[in-house]
Amino acid sequence: MKTRAGTHLRSASVTLLLVTALVVLQSAPTARLQAGEPSEVMKQFLESSPPAAGAHRQSDPHASLSAEKMAQVALAHLDESRSQLAFETLNAAIARYPENAMLLSIRASLLLQSRRTSEALADLNRALEINPHDPVLLTNRAQALRQFDRREDAMHDLDQALKLDPGFVAAFFNRGSLNFEAGRFDQALADFDRCIELEPAAPAGYFNRAATLDALGERQRAIADLRHFLTLPAEPSWQQVARDMLQQWDNGQS
Repeated sequence: MKTRAGTHLRSASVTLLLVTALVVLQSAPTARLQAGEPSEVMKQFLESSPPAAGAHRQSDPHASLSAEKMAQVALAHLDESRSQLAFETLNAAIARYPENAMLLSIRASLLLQSRRTSEALADLNRALEINPHDPVLLTNRAQALRQFDRREDAMHDLDQALKLDPGFVAAFFNRGSLNFEAGRFDQALADFDRCIELEPAAPAGYFNRAATLDALGERQRAIADLRHFLTLPAEPSWQQVARDMLQQWDNGQS
């Protein structure tokens, strides 16, 4: 589970966008290559486009692609750090396949990542009209709703996501963050415990559980979690936050 660095649990909680993005990206066989080099997936798709009359190919190499293949092309662009091309491909795909929840979900993830939350929420609402029982869509919408301070609605979406998929770590993580922010530390602890049970090798759960344990007055258990967090392959900026917290706690600071 990837995370972005923060200075406190409220800002350090893992966002669904990245979790969700990873879930989506793993469904496409994209390969990370050096900048400017097209991926094998992209080469195959472009080469498979039927030629136009004469010696030249179609002006639109994606014209014959299915919604699933266009999604893979967009994700290939994203994997190659070509976010604008990814957006353009998704926009064209959605114009062609407006009832495809998968395409709307992927575009919503990119919009959330770009902090275009209103647009992302519109895509997620539409995707959920098409596929109301998708826990990934519900969890991503909770993230968007949270940005608008609609926390009760976000919590409802997360609860529904977990009813549909009781082992969905992203939903537990985001629900734990909401519970923490609301001061429901016992419930937050239960959610982060479940994250760690499901993904014991993922560092983010230990970081957030440490902050929750400290809020519950269990400083020694919190220290143990942070020390374990530092043994896992977390991002360096997160590791520095954890070291700073440990130093403060060792000095008796709250």
